[in-house]
Amino acid sequence: MKRIIFLFLLLSITNFSFGETLNKTENVQTTDIDNFWEAFDNLKACKNRNDSISSFQHIYLDRATDGLKDFIKVRDFTAEKFVNAVSQYPKFYNSVRKNTLEVKNIVPLIEDIVQKFEQIYPNFKPFKVCFVIGLANTGGTVSDDYLLIGAEVSGATEDTDLSEFNNVAYSKQLAKGNSVIQKIRDIVAHEYVHTQQSHIKLDAHSINCPLLYYCLIEGAADFIGELVSGGHINTVAHIYGNRNEGELWQEFKNELCNSTSENWLYNYTKAKETPADLGYFIGYKIVEAYYLNSLDKKQAVIEIIEIDDPIEFLQLSKYDLKEKY
Repeated sequence: MKRIIFLFLLLSITNFSFGETLNKTENVQTTDIDNFWEAFDNLKACKNRNDSISSFQHIYLDRATDGLKDFIKVRDFTAEKFVNAVSQYPKFYNSVRKNTLEVKNIVPLIEDIVQKFEQIYPNFKPFKVCFVIGLANTGGTVSDDYLLIGAEVSGATEDTDLSEFNNVAYSKQLAKGNSVIQKIRDIVAHEYVHTQQSHIKLDAHSINCPLLYYCLIEGAADFIGELVSGGHINTVAHIYGNRNEGELWQEFKNELCNSTSENWLYNYTKAKETPADLGYFIGYKIVEAYYLNSLDKKQAVIEIIEIDDPIEFLQLSKYDLKEKY
């Protein structure tokens, strides 16, 4: 009888542990990080470039989780590109390795972000989160099912060796902060906002203001993400922006409805004298003004996430009337 009870307890513990592991594996995937470093370490045994490509293909990409499979499609990952990346940035990958391994310990932090998001946004829809090692060019993006986080970018800090990067603007962005945990919280929160946003179809025959809209989308992700995580991912742009807000706003107004965003978003290769991604800052400040001017903050959160008329949103924000200059 004692043996039967023991077996029952053992099975109960085993099933509970398995259930917990399965649940976390389903919602937050980190297996791809381990597979990447296994492929990376295997390069020592490779005799030529083809062997190196084969290492990344078989050990990393062929064993991809569903999240990494989405990342492969979204960012066009190939084994050859990974060989090129680690050959170009060996110091970077080696120095950021320890930070990427910390990701395994942040599952509770992601659950905390989800809970806080649910509290402020009644229409919240849960998504899975997948951490991978990428090509040192993507901190995060989203697919239909996942938040996709590049652990090597989101895990970089001021202690990471960035000497191999020639792009000063990008290096500054990578180097910001000294807390791996906070950086990852901020980027997960930011990308989580993107999963909740319903992007409107911009009609070429109406006043849609694409540049304004895209900056509001990114600014909303920073602002709402900050409510959830306590920080945002664009401190470099904000430091510069807060010092030059009036001038930046006047410049932005001149391009308000441009169809291109190259002067304001995703412009690390173009930014020379100023930080990149200043459109994130402008979008954030408009969203912030909208939130502060709203009497119902809970409703404001919904309206910020579900922006469907950028011109009306700007007008209601009263940002252009703000005494900030």
